[in-house]
Amino acid sequence: MFNPGKTIELVRGSLTEPAETWQSYLGEDPGWQRTAMELTVPLVVAAIVIGWLLSLIFGGYFYFGYGRGVILGLIFGLLSAAISVTVLSFLVSFFADKFGGESDFDRAFAGVSLAIIPGWIGAALSGIPFLGPLLQLAGTIIGLVFLYKIIPLAVRVPEDKRVVHFVVVIIAAIVVQLIIGLILGAGTMAGSAGMGRM
Repeated sequence: MFNPGKTIELVRGSLTEPAETWQSYLGEDPGWQRTAMELTVPLVVAAIVIGWLLSLIFGGYFYFGYGRGVILGLIFGLLSAAISVTVLSFLVSFFADKFGGESDFDRAFAGVSLAIIPGWIGAALSGIPFLGPLLQLAGTIIGLVFLYKIIPLAVRVPEDKRVVHFVVVIIAAIVVQLIIGLILGAGTMAGSAGMGRM
């Protein structure tokens, strides 16, 4: 169930005391549905709305809302985030087992959702001209560092295999996202071509 207090607590804790916040939340063994409702969905919605508002105020570019408006931006952003977080969580869980860890999608989903907090904050601030894209890049880099650090806590990958697991997950995530993008892009292009013939 949606709990704004818990969302704020997790976001604040992940930015100020990440290790303690991660251990505490993962210690609760939340299911992926709970994590989605407490953290992932509220974080994505807030980032999209804030980013869209900042792009309106400052006249900057915001990826999810650009040329679409806030409603379509929200729909596109939620679908994009759902695919990305689910794919990354699946890969973290799937490869954990191969590298001496534990395959646990719920914990992987919680770990990924906690790790991407800086990235979504960066996305929210991306509508600020000049500074926004740099903040988004910084958020993405910090999110990757957080993901690297949270993997042993979330899926218990041994320290000596953490680097290889992380690299394999990132490469696999890039490949899967490219394939999904090509499939969705081909469907969009085919739909556009069909519309052009009418």
